[in-house]
Amino acid sequence: MPPALLLALSALLSRFLGVYRDHLLAKTFGATSGSGIFNLDVYYAAFRVPDLIYNLLVVGAVSAAFIPIFTQYKKQNDFKNAWEFASSVLHMILISIGVVSGLIYAFAPALAHVIAGGFTDDQIALTAHLMRIMLLSPIFFAFASVLIAVQDSFKTFLFRSLGPLFYNGGIIVGILLFGERFGVVGVTWGVVLGAMLQLLIQLPSLWQIGYRHVWSLGFRRPDVRKALLLIVPRVIGSSVDQIVLIAATLIASFLGTGSITVFYLANNLQAMPLGIISVSFAITSFATLSELASEPTTDAFANEIKRVVGRVLFLIIPSIAGILILKGDIIHALLVYGKFTAEDADLASKVLGILVVSLFAQSLMAILARGFFAYHDTKTPLYRGIASAIIAIGGGFFFAVNMKMGILGIALGFSLGDIINFFLLYIMLSRKIGHNVLDWLSTFKMALASLLMAAVVIGAKTLHPVDGTPLVRVGLLGVYVGLGILVYFGAAHLLKLKETYMILGWLKKPVKEAPQESEMKTQGDLMD
Repeated sequence: MPPALLLALSALLSRFLGVYRDHLLAKTFGATSGSGIFNLDVYYAAFRVPDLIYNLLVVGAVSAAFIPIFTQYKKQNDFKNAWEFASSVLHMILISIGVVSGLIYAFAPALAHVIAGGFTDDQIALTAHLMRIMLLSPIFFAFASVLIAVQDSFKTFLFRSLGPLFYNGGIIVGILLFGERFGVVGVTWGVVLGAMLQLLIQLPSLWQIGYRHVWSLGFRRPDVRKALLLIVPRVIGSSVDQIVLIAATLIASFLGTGSITVFYLANNLQAMPLGIISVSFAITSFATLSELASEPTTDAFANEIKRVVGRVLFLIIPSIAGILILKGDIIHALLVYGKFTAEDADLASKVLGILVVSLFAQSLMAILARGFFAYHDTKTPLYRGIASAIIAIGGGFFFAVNMKMGILGIALGFSLGDIINFFLLYIMLSRKIGHNVLDWLSTFKMALASLLMAAVVIGAKTLHPVDGTPLVRVGLLGVYVGLGILVYFGAAHLLKLKETYMILGWLKKPVKEAPQESEMKTQGDLMD
């Protein structure tokens, strides 16, 4: 099984668990009816700072600096320096997270005011309490992320593909066992449990890849210093993205109870195809792009990134069309249970429709940004991030407050920022490598096939609306999704889109094997 398909399948399972998690959250707490420890807005607001730590100190280091440098050592069979570098980066991240987490723990109440200024005093106090509990999760994520990055460099993806399943499983356990009694506090401990489980499932990979830990800080190593130089722009860029989310949470906290919850539930749903498709391709292609970036010409690099972009769009464009058609039915079938009302669902459906318009941009941003990282260029994505963040925050505030669109305005600002972000990355990367990274003719054919698919599904829905019991609703949605897939692939085949044969190719390939025992022994000998 190809790595991209393996990750896509695991992401699909993880997203289904994520949908079930959100279903339980909506059922248990609702959006507008919760109060005290049963207010889901507080839970989502508390997530922002621990998530900020993870994205700044872990994602920036791993995505922008670790894999390109580690991959070079691996390509040269210099595993002694590879493991010393990996160990040094891990130590550096853990120390940084420990120091920052200590400061955040001390100033949690003040940070809660910054993130959710529209909350009451009791809500601020609860947000600070949840924030302090969640500070444990970035520590587990940091350790797991370095192990995952090493696996990515070896192009072995089995254990890393299982991580998200265990993470969502931990949160679900927290909801089921502790949600009704302890409210969002119980769910927060579920988050910590999920983060710990995600780390534990990575440990068998240490044997698989022949990992050798070196107890050294290595701050004076040239490769670590180079990594630090690469990390700084990436950290600033990640902070820009996180500031956008914090700003959205802050604005939403003034819009009334349930606004934050509705936004994040809708955002999680539109992120489902993003995680299944785009992130899977971005992860599996990064090591290859890093290797091709060292070639004397950019031809091979351009062909690879164009191939990946084409495959992502082939799956994302029909996903956008499908969600736009079925958004209301999806929300009602999955979330309208318990305390989550039909009115909550109608608002979430509108937010989902606005967010999903920019799904193509979100999907390609993950690929194009890694194109720059492969060339050790972390500054260019930073510049585009700042410009798009200004638009997202300014536009969100203008539409939400001045135009009185409420939470819909925040979603609109987000979408505009993402679309502009994509076009800036697309133009800059095409200029950098001297090649167009997007096949516009194929993209047009994909859009045409998606329109045909949409017309058929709309016609089917008109004849038989999605109605009835929850099980019947879910079943009808499955039928319409299956119908859409058949129509789309049929149309794509008639239009002679080469990506159509990607699925057939996937089904014919065997599962990627782990390194052979002899290979691992050779690596170990090099490090002794």
